[in-house]
Amino acid sequence: MRRWVRTGVVTFAAAGLAAVAAACGGGSSSSSATGGTEASGTGGKELTLTIGYSGALTGPYAAYDQPLLNGMEMAAKQIEAAGGYKGVHIKIVSKDNKDDQTLTATTTQELLDQGIKVFVLSTADVVTAEGLLVAQAGGISSVGANTAGQIVKDVGPSTFMIVAPDNEGAAAGGQYACDTGYRNAYLLGSPEIPYTKLLPEYFADAFAHDCGGKITGEDTYKIGQTDFGTQVTKIQNANPQPDVIYTSIFVPDSGVFLKQLRSAGVTIPVVTVDGNDSSLFVDSGGSAVDGVVYTTHAFPTPGSLDEKFINDYTQLMGKKPESNTIEAMGRDNIYVFAEAAARAGSTDPKAVLDQVLALKDFQLVTGKMSLDDTRLPTKEVTLVKMKGTDFTFLDAFTPEYIPEP
Repeated sequence: MRRWVRTGVVTFAAAGLAAVAAACGGGSSSSSATGGTEASGTGGKELTLTIGYSGALTGPYAAYDQPLLNGMEMAAKQIEAAGGYKGVHIKIVSKDNKDDQTLTATTTQELLDQGIKVFVLSTADVVTAEGLLVAQAGGISSVGANTAGQIVKDVGPSTFMIVAPDNEGAAAGGQYACDTGYRNAYLLGSPEIPYTKLLPEYFADAFAHDCGGKITGEDTYKIGQTDFGTQVTKIQNANPQPDVIYTSIFVPDSGVFLKQLRSAGVTIPVVTVDGNDSSLFVDSGGSAVDGVVYTTHAFPTPGSLDEKFINDYTQLMGKKPESNTIEAMGRDNIYVFAEAAARAGSTDPKAVLDQVLALKDFQLVTGKMSLDDTRLPTKEVTLVKMKGTDFTFLDAFTPEYIPEP
């Protein structure tokens, strides 16, 4: 998913949030991915774990934060319908921060003032500063649907990630490109945020390692731009012409870029990233998305946990999810916290975090999760190929080589 920590902004944002907050006054077994009333790990007592979420529920980033919250709420409903999860009940308290720095500080502090110390973080620009505010108050957090490992490092030991990080996703893209026979690649990224900056770098590393692939051209774009004429012309004039374009561009920019690329007669294959795993990809790109391959975290193949999740979600929420994975990530975050609280027999944030870090091969919709000493997981990466405007499963694997984050 998109990562919203702009380079050079983290320290300023963290300081700004802290100042505003001050002004406001303020183990080792796997588990089913379906949840339910399994044997209690709480010694027979019932616990209620309250999880806070200050997300960008309106504005452009709502395309990620609202589905994430929907998945979290679906999981809470599922757990309550089953009478709890191993003795643990879940309550979610959410607030809209509109990706506004001041409002994020205010809403996060309001949640902390309610005694909430367990958080799922936003995917929006303020995520690192938000996580630091939680940590400073003695809380813990999952980085939600974020995949930039740098966020976990920046927030520190009170946070963790449950989905495959960017270096692994890009490595899968590089391995796929090699296996397909591509040897010359053109990179398109943006230096504005780590997500769009680092993914092409990880891809280039894996592409070179796996098959001696070469980067024969590269360019940058500005997030939110609407005219990609300059970028398209450079690709048209590239010599040699690349076998593949790898880009970290995400919706809705990706759809605009692809329309202009294909309208210019450029038919070079495109491999891209999980920020396009959304119905907005088709909405923004139309028929131009045909043939694009992107990496993501799950796909509802027949009989898969993701297919079951989508069916359960549709039944409980009265509508289908907007994506193949964002809602599933929200669901998975809740079950990780519920399992950890059950094992701890407590809702104390430190005790819960200790049990999260101790999970081994814990089965989630987005794959089995074990965290390494950097609090990042290694998981299978899913490849999706667009056939016309249809999302189709291509492959799922753990890359043989993964660049260092």
